[in-house]
Amino acid sequence: MLKKIFKIISFYDNIRWSSISNYNLINFYKDNLDDDTKLLTHWLCYITDRQMAFQRIWDYGGFVFSEMVDKIKETKSLELLNPDFEKSFIKKRDETGYIFMSNTKVNDNKVLLTNGLQQEEIVMFASRYYPSDYFAILYTLDILKHFDFSLTKFIVKQLDKNKEKPDYIKRLLFSLYLLTYFEVGQPKKSDLVDFENNIEKAEQRTKRIFKILDEDFENEYNQFKKRAIFYQKRAWCSLRDFIKSPEFSDFFRNSLMENNVDSKLIEMLFSVKSLQQFELPGDVWNNNSKFRNCMLENTEHESSKKNLNKILREFFDKNINELNDCHPEQFDITFDFVPRMCENNNCDICPIGYLKGTEKDFMKTCIKDKNRYCSVALAGCSYKADCFGDNCGLVKMLF
Repeated sequence: MLKKIFKIISFYDNIRWSSISNYNLINFYKDNLDDDTKLLTHWLCYITDRQMAFQRIWDYGGFVFSEMVDKIKETKSLELLNPDFEKSFIKKRDETGYIFMSNTKVNDNKVLLTNGLQQEEIVMFASRYYPSDYFAILYTLDILKHFDFSLTKFIVKQLDKNKEKPDYIKRLLFSLYLLTYFEVGQPKKSDLVDFENNIEKAEQRTKRIFKILDEDFENEYNQFKKRAIFYQKRAWCSLRDFIKSPEFSDFFRNSLMENNVDSKLIEMLFSVKSLQQFELPGDVWNNNSKFRNCMLENTEHESSKKNLNKILREFFDKNINELNDCHPEQFDITFDFVPRMCENNNCDICPIGYLKGTEKDFMKTCIKDKNRYCSVALAGCSYKADCFGDNCGLVKMLF
C-alpha cells in the first residue's frame, strides 16, 4: 500500500514541476541579472522563509535581495550591509528595529504596482526573524567573498571534492548548511549596531567553516547526517528548486556551464540518482496527523513517533528497486495537498482513499478528457496540467 502511495504522491509532484504556473516566481528588481545572481537571490530569500506569507518573501524580499546581491557583486563590498552606511540595504526603521530596504524605487515593477505600491516608493521588506536572518546573510556573503560572491563557484568547489562519493548531494547540502545556517545562534536586534564587530565575528566564523570544509569534513558530516540533515528545510527547498524548478534549473545549469563544469558532472547533478538523495523538508503539513495516520494505517510505521521524513527515507531505501521513479522529497506536495484535501475532509475524492477501498467518489473527479486540465491535480493541489487521458500513470495504477 505505501509503495502505491509513494506513486500517487509522485504523480502530483511531477505535475507540480511541469509548469511555472504551479509555483511562485521571484520578483527580481531588473530583468537582465546574471544567472548566479538569480540563484543567490533565491538562496537569500529562503533564509527568510519562516512563518510569514511566501508571496511577500518572493515579491518584496526578492526585489530587495536581488538588488543587494547585484550591487555587492559590483562593489565587492559588504559595506552595503552596514546599517550606518547611506546606501545600505538594511536600515534602522525606528526604536522597534531594522528593516531590509532597496535603493531602487518601484518604478515600473508590475508585481509591486499590482500590490498597491507607487512608482516613487522605496521597497521595504521585514522578515519575521530578521536579526538571525541578517546575520545568516552577512555570514553567507562573508564566505562567498572568497568565491567572487558567486554561489555557483562555492557549489562547484564542494561538488568537485565530493563527486566520487555516492551521497554527493547530501554532502553538498551539508556544505550549504555550513555556508549559511551553522552557528548563527539567536542574535538580538541590538546586535546589529556594531558593524565592525559583526564583520570580525563573520570573518572568524568563515575561518571555522573553511577548516571544516578542508580538514574536518568527514567527522562533522557524519554527525550532521545522523539527525540534523532532516531539519534543514530551507536549505533542502532551495537546493531542490535549483534541480527541479523549470525556471531555476535553467539558471543553475547555465551558471554551471559558464563556470566550465564538465558536462558529465552536470548531468549527474540533474539525474534521478541526485533526486533520490534529497530529504523531505519536514514541516507541519507532511506531519499533519490526519494525513500521516491515513497514510501509515496498517503499516509497520503506524505507531511510530518518528517524523515522517525519517520514515519515508527508511522505507524508500528498503524498497528503492520498486520505487525507482519516486523519491521521498516528493512528499513536499503536502504543502498544497493537505490544506485542500485533508483539512477540508475531502477524503471521498482522494486517490489514497480510493486506493484503500474506503472511498468511491474519487472516480467522479477523474474525467479522462485530454481537452481539459487534470481535474485530480487541480482539486488536490490546485496544479494546472493537461489531462493525460487513458495514458495517465495514476489511472493505470488505480483503475
